[in-house]
Amino acid sequence: MESGTIGTEVMRFATFEVDLRSGELRKGGMKLKLGGQPFQVLAILLEQPGAIVTREELQKRLWPDTFVDVDHNLNTAINKIREVLGDSAENPRFVETLPRRGYRFVASVDGAGNGAKPPAITSADTAAPRRWQVIGGSLLVGALLLLAGAGFLLYRERHVPASPKQRTLTRITFDDGLQIGATWSPDGRYIAYSSDRGGKFDIWVQQVSGGDPVQITKGTGHHWQPDWSPDGKYIAYRSEEGEGGLYMVPALGGAGLERKISSFGYFPRWSPDSSQILFQTHFAPIPNINNFYVAHLDGSAPSEVPAEFLARHKLWPAAAVWHPDGKRVSVWVSPLTKAQTLHSDAAPSPSIWTVPISGGEAIRMEIAPAIEHELTEVANGRVGGEHQGDFSFAWSPSGKALYFECGYRGAINIWKMIVDPETLRATALERLTTGPGPDGSLAVSSDGRRLAFTAKSQQIRNWLFPFDATTGRITDAGQPITTAGRTALFPNLSRDGGHVAFSVIRAGAWGLWEKSLVDGREVPIIADEYSRTGPQWSPDGMQLVYTREKSSEAAPQQLMLWSSQTHSEEPLTTLSETQRYPYDWSPDGASLLVAQDAADTKSEVWLVPLAAVPHAETSARKIISDPKRDLYQPHFSPNARWIVFEAVANLPTFAESVLYVVPAAGGVSTPITDGRHWDDKPRWSPDGKTIYFVSGRGGVFNVWGIHFNPTEGKPVGEPFRVSTFGGSGLTIPRWIPPVELSLSQNKLVLNMAEVSGGIWVLDNLER
Repeated sequence: MESGTIGTEVMRFATFEVDLRSGELRKGGMKLKLGGQPFQVLAILLEQPGAIVTREELQKRLWPDTFVDVDHNLNTAINKIREVLGDSAENPRFVETLPRRGYRFVASVDGAGNGAKPPAITSADTAAPRRWQVIGGSLLVGALLLLAGAGFLLYRERHVPASPKQRTLTRITFDDGLQIGATWSPDGRYIAYSSDRGGKFDIWVQQVSGGDPVQITKGTGHHWQPDWSPDGKYIAYRSEEGEGGLYMVPALGGAGLERKISSFGYFPRWSPDSSQILFQTHFAPIPNINNFYVAHLDGSAPSEVPAEFLARHKLWPAAAVWHPDGKRVSVWVSPLTKAQTLHSDAAPSPSIWTVPISGGEAIRMEIAPAIEHELTEVANGRVGGEHQGDFSFAWSPSGKALYFECGYRGAINIWKMIVDPETLRATALERLTTGPGPDGSLAVSSDGRRLAFTAKSQQIRNWLFPFDATTGRITDAGQPITTAGRTALFPNLSRDGGHVAFSVIRAGAWGLWEKSLVDGREVPIIADEYSRTGPQWSPDGMQLVYTREKSSEAAPQQLMLWSSQTHSEEPLTTLSETQRYPYDWSPDGASLLVAQDAADTKSEVWLVPLAAVPHAETSARKIISDPKRDLYQPHFSPNARWIVFEAVANLPTFAESVLYVVPAAGGVSTPITDGRHWDDKPRWSPDGKTIYFVSGRGGVFNVWGIHFNPTEGKPVGEPFRVSTFGGSGLTIPRWIPPVELSLSQNKLVLNMAEVSGGIWVLDNLER
C-alpha cells in the first residue's frame, strides 16, 4: 500500500488545521478566510505532501471542461494561500513553487479522523495506481479513499464485480455558512442553489466544473428553494420578501424581471414539460400539516392536488414531486396518526403514492419484503426522530429509480430504490451515502447520471441565553449547556432556574437527562428500553412528569412521575392508546395541563389531577376544545387566572398556528397572534405581563414576544422580535415539534441547531 492518509477528513500542519468536509482552514481554533479555488488547491497539495503536483494535474482537477486562464487562476490561488498562511515564495515553509513544473507542499502533514466526516458513498472501485485498498469486514468491505480537493470517497464491495464506471463524490461549494437546495440546468453544466453568503439567503448559479457563482436574486428577505425549469428558461423559488410567495426569474437573472407565481406556497417544482409548478403549503417538515397545489403560468388560480384522494384515505402527506410522465404526482405520506407524527419517529420505509392529477387510479409503491427487512434492520425499529429530514425525494428521469433521504439511528442519508416503471414496485435498495449526515435536499440531473445534494454538519444541543424577561431582551451571547455529539431535545428549565431536564436518544430510545446550571453536572435521570419525552418540572422542582412509551412502539403510552428524592418513577395514568402530552403544572402543583387526543379526534386541553394517581385519567376534565383545530402547548399564567395555548388548523392555502388566551375558569378565547405565521411554544414571563413564543415569520424560527394585560386578558400592542437567528449557523431547528422554549426571569433555554453545509455531486448514478 502506498503511503497516504486513509479516511482522513481533518489534516494538520504547523499550527494550522484543514477541515475537508466543512471547507475550513483554522489556526489555533480560529477560522481563517480561505475558500473557493484557493482552498481546493491547498486540499489537493495536502493529498501528497512532499510530492510535486503539476500545473496540468491541477488544471484537470479544477477546470476539466472549462476554458480559463489557468496560469492566472493558479497564481492567484497560490498567492492567496501564502497570504493566509503567512508564507513566502522566496523562503517557503509550506508551498514551494517549482518553475514550469508545479507546486509542492513541503511541511509535514498529520491526519486525524475526528472532524466532521464528508458524506461517504458506496461504490465498486476499479484498481488504480494511486488508490489505497483495505480488505476486511463481512458485508461492506473496502477501501476508504479521500481525495480531498475533489472530495472523492470510495468503497469496494465484496462479491460485486468491479464496474468500469466508478462513483465519485465531488464538493461543489466551499463558502462559509449553508448552501442548500441545488437544482440542475437541463444541460447539466450548471447548478442553482440558495446560499447565505451575503448575510441572507439568495439564489446563485454556478458552473459544476468550477468558477465563481453569479447571484440571481436580490432585495430584502430570504430567497430560496430554487427549481430550474426543464426548458432552461426560468428558475422558480420561494421569497420571504413582503408577505412572501412563489416567484420565477429568468435563469440568468435580471433586476425587475421577477414574476410572481403564487401568493402562498413553498418548494416549487416544475413539471417535466415546464408548463406547471407543483408546490406545498407549509415550510416545516410536519407531515400531517400540508396541502399541495399546481400553479399554472397563465395567471389562473392554483389548483389543489390530490386533496380528495388524501382525505378519502386519511393519509398525512409530507412531500410531493412530479412523476416523470408529467401526468401524475408522487406523494410521500406518513402512516402514523396525527399525534404520533408530531412526537414519534416515522416508519422504516418511505410510503409513496402516485396519483393522477386529473383523476384516476392511484398506485401505492409496493416495496419488496427483502427491502422492508433491510430498512427495518438498519433502523432498529426507529427512524430519525431526533432530527427529522425534509422528506426530500426525486425520481430518475426514466422512472426506474427513486432517490430519497431518510434518517436511521441518528444519520440522515440518501438512498436509491430500483423501481419497475410499469408497476411502481421497488425491487432493490442501495444506500448511496453513509456518513453521519444529514444529507438531503437532493436533485437528479436531467440525464439521470448525477445527484446533487447538501451535506450538512448539524448538531442539536440545549443553549442557555442570558435574558431579561421584563424587557424581553437577550442580554448577551448564549452558550451550549449540553455535551457536543449528543442530540438534546424537549428542554425544560426548573422554575428556580437551576436545572434543565431534557431528552436524549441513545440505543434507539429516548432517555431523560438533567443538566445542573449550579455545578455544571450533566447526568442521566433514567434510561432503559422505554422512550421518555416532554419532561416538565413541578413548581417546587422536586418532580418531573413526562410521557413514557415502548421504544419499538408508537402506542400505547402513559404519563409518568419521577421523584428527585427517591430517583424512581411511578405511573400517573394507565397505559392507553390515547395520546397524552404534559405541558404544564398548575402553580399549586396539584394538577397538570395536558394535550390529549385519540386516533380520530382533535387534540384537546385536559386538566389532570395528581391526586388520582395511578389512574389520573379517570378524574381528568376537558377544559378547552375546538372541533376545527388541534390544541397544544397549554400553560397557566403565574397567577393561574389565564391559560395560553396553541391552535393548529390545516387550512387550504397555509398551515395556521394561532396563540390564544382563555380564562382558566372558562370563557371566550382571545387570539393574541394573527394566524398568518406559524406561532408556537407560548410561555409566560414570571410577572405574567408578557407572552414569549417561537414564530416562523420570515421563513426562519425566532423568539418573539407580545405584551399582555393580566387584568383585562388582552394582548397589548404588536408582537416584537427577541432573537435574531438566521437560516444557518445557530438556528432554531425547522423540525419544530421537539423544540421547546423555557425561561425564568434571567434565563432563556432553547434547543438549537448549529448548521453549516455545502453542495456535493455524486456521479455515475446509473452505472
